[in-house]
Amino acid sequence: MNRIASLLLVPALLAAATPKVLSPAATVQRQIERFNAHDLEGYLALFAEDLEVADLPASEWGTRNKAWLRDVYAERFRTNPDLRASTEAQLVSGTFVIETERIRGRVGQAGPLDVVVVYQVKNGKIVRMWELRD
Repeated sequence: MNRIASLLLVPALLAAATPKVLSPAATVQRQIERFNAHDLEGYLALFAEDLEVADLPASEWGTRNKAWLRDVYAERFRTNPDLRASTEAQLVSGTFVIETERIRGRVGQAGPLDVVVVYQVKNGKIVRMWELRD
């Protein structure tokens, strides 16, 4: 009887040991949390290696990648110790998460920056990120 019980427990143990992939909304929320903690490596871990980043409409950013993201946010976290983001509104559609975000704590800026960010998330990683701002 113990052998049968052990065999029945194996699938449950395997399922518990298998890492769960976050939903698109949970992935984006975790990225906001890591941003607010200024945890650069935790933040970057939520982005795919072949990440595409763009500013819409197209501007001086052009299309960027994860290496660019590392350089930019390492500097932003270093020079803006009070930098924080909050989600003001969110819409989720399949692999897309569209958020209105408010960025506070930018050195030399009097007020917050409101941006719309479109994320595409696949397998728990942000693969595309488009930012729209005035």
